[in-house]
Amino acid sequence: MVLKELAYFYPINKDGFLLIKGIGENKFNLYGEKFISIINSYIKSENISNEILNTREQELKKSIQTERPKINVKERTETRKRRVKELIEQKMSIEDMANDLDLTSNTIVNYIGRLLTDDSSLDVKYLKESVNGYNDIVNAFKKYGTEKIGPIYVEFSGNVEYADIILVKVLMLSK
Repeated sequence: MVLKELAYFYPINKDGFLLIKGIGENKFNLYGEKFISIINSYIKSENISNEILNTREQELKKSIQTERPKINVKERTETRKRRVKELIEQKMSIEDMANDLDLTSNTIVNYIGRLLTDDSSLDVKYLKESVNGYNDIVNAFKKYGTEKIGPIYVEFSGNVEYADIILVKVLMLSK
């Protein structure tokens, strides 16, 4: 979609480039100048008029006015990680964390995994108690390995929550 929008809107400077959905500062820093150079060369070689360029620029600006503002994903991730850490320190359940942050249990477990990668001293032992069949899941991981979740899910015929399997894996690997 990004390439289609670049090819249609012809952004010829950084401001225009950053208006394209899916492009932020990082992508601009990696690719922006190269694309702008190519787009400008194309505009010259195809004699694309200023009228077309202005019309497309206005169309692009109008299209983003109705959309949500761009999100800094790194910043949002760090904010969520900090909040999950606070909730862990309060000994909150996965489900309550998910409700607090309006996220899924799977997403919360992924954040816990990231936090444990950053700080293995984080006390998450209390979460073991929330997993029905914790020891059985651990034994299944010992049997099948931790590379894939599918065999564990099949082992329990789908009667174990996916988030619980991931949580057990995260807890096992964080030791």
